[in-house]
Amino acid sequence: MEFGVELFANRAIFVSDYHEVSLGILLNGSLLDDSLSKDAFNFNGVILGGKRIAGTGREIVYSYRDLVEIFESKPSRPFSLLYLDPSDEIKLAIDTNLFLDPGLMAQDLTMKIYLGNKTQEIPLNRYDVKIEWPKRGFFLVDLSEFLKAMYFNRTCRV
Repeated sequence: MEFGVELFANRAIFVSDYHEVSLGILLNGSLLDDSLSKDAFNFNGVILGGKRIAGTGREIVYSYRDLVEIFESKPSRPFSLLYLDPSDEIKLAIDTNLFLDPGLMAQDLTMKIYLGNKTQEIPLNRYDVKIEWPKRGFFLVDLSEFLKAMYFNRTCRV
């Protein structure tokens, strides 16, 4: 099944020409190569609330040419996730210099998970979102429970 994650701004976020956001999916501690991504902003500007700022599965450097219209990063490139075991641990790794503190990141971002033909939007400041902060600018967001619920709902007919 196709799987992808995107991050959206909850409010206007100012970016500078040195900001970047890298994403990757960890499945039971192993990084899935197809999920790796990097969004680098080679301009000074604003990403408006409700607009996508990063997505999994591709690497893009944005420049002033991308500011012709209201800026939004490109959609994620979904990758295949063949099977989910109930004991699997799935985490979104976020490596960025745009947010150095988990409180600010959680306040400013919503993640959108795509699994097959299902989607789910999850504000990072929700009480049930678990975020680890092993070092400054690096975060691990636990997707396990959200993905398992989506996977179960996809496979069960009620």
